[in-house]
Amino acid sequence: MDGMVPLFRMEGISKRYGGVRALEKAELSVSSGSIHAILGENGAGKSTLIKVMAGVVAPDEGRMTLDGREVTFASPGAANKAGIVCIFQELSLVPE
Repeated sequence: MDGMVPLFRMEGISKRYGGVRALEKAELSVSSGSIHAILGENGAGKSTLIKVMAGVVAPDEGRMTLDGREVTFASPGAANKAGIVCIFQELSLVPE
């Protein structure tokens, strides 16, 4: 990022679902005014990373910082209040 201080950073993010390791020590840095894409093969952990970022699930390990302050998001509403909003491909508004 060429000396830019990240606006949002995820460090060492790990998440397990039972015996399945969805993320292991994932890292992400986002600078103000930049555009990012998260790419990877099926099962690489992209959706889990976004769900942690958006407060849908809590990480098992790691930390997130926003504007240099450590943050945790207990819900998507908490992430939204901090300015982090994600639109998911498949909406979960009404259970099937």
